[in-house]
Amino acid sequence: MRRACAVVVLLLIAASLVAQEAKLSFTWAFVKRAADGSAVPINFSEKVNIKPGDLFKIHIQPTAGTFVYLVLQDASDDTQLLFPESFDLFGKTSYAQRYFIPEGDDWFTLDGAKGTERFYLVASAERLRTLESLILALQKTASNQGSTAAAKAAARQAVLDEIKRLNQQHSQLAVAAEKPVTIAGGTRGINEAVAKLATRIDAAGYYSKFFRLEH
Repeated sequence: MRRACAVVVLLLIAASLVAQEAKLSFTWAFVKRAADGSAVPINFSEKVNIKPGDLFKIHIQPTAGTFVYLVLQDASDDTQLLFPESFDLFGKTSYAQRYFIPEGDDWFTLDGAKGTERFYLVASAERLRTLESLILALQKTASNQGSTAAAKAAARQAVLDEIKRLNQQHSQLAVAAEKPVTIAGGTRGINEAVAKLATRIDAAGYYSKFFRLEH
């Protein structure tokens, strides 16, 4: 019996090590538009204050086998998925490519409500099915005109609680490597300029980053 228990323990440890060695990799950038129209990186290691009318753009480029999620909780506590546009994207062979939010030469601005915009960036070597189902439930609740304020609040909180749970579950993983991206060639267009400001993330099976904008 003791030998059998020891074998089970060793198998569990081996499975845990394999899971931690699973690699994920992606690049991303969150930039602000300067007065001259160029893109400037935002330093989230410091407190970031924004003004009404400030314009922003997000870039994400995952590798195959890396599932990236970007969730926004705005100043009004509304919570929405910024990336991917649809979870069907994960199943497409074209998934591992460059994405810009918004696409083309457009930029986005945040609403004028005073408060804090909170962003949750999560990446995993495996699809986070529970998180996906909770986000879908939130989207359904938010779009249903008959949903009560309490139901919407509960659906939003369920998504945030799942992200918190995932962070706690993977808290023992090694620290991810973050380094600037090197892109050869000249800059052509605003999206190319944004991509040049990206950071590459290499991690074990899970990565998360929380950042916020104050206004």
